Amino acid sequence: MSSQNDFQTLHDAIKKVGKLEQHNISIEVNFSALKEQILVVLKSLFGDTSREYRVVKLTNSPATVVKVMNHIAARTNHFMSKNTAVNI
Repeated sequence: MSSQNDFQTLHDAIKKVGKLEQHNISIEVNFSALKEQILVVLKSLFGDTSREYRVVKLTNSPATVVKVMNHIAARTNHFMSKNTAVNI
């Protein structure tokens, strides 16, 4: 599996965790495991000195992780749409 596919899978999973947190459902165990998986993917994509990696590593808030993942996804979609336009 590629890092991009791993990222998308984890992005979907953390969005679900974020929705559960909004409804005050206890998700600490799931979040900790998911956060570790996200850190592995972020480290492979950006390195352990990247801003994204450091923010996720330091936070204990699923909402913050969701925001970081959304930011990365939006940035990736933006770059991909520019590449498609250039290639046409």
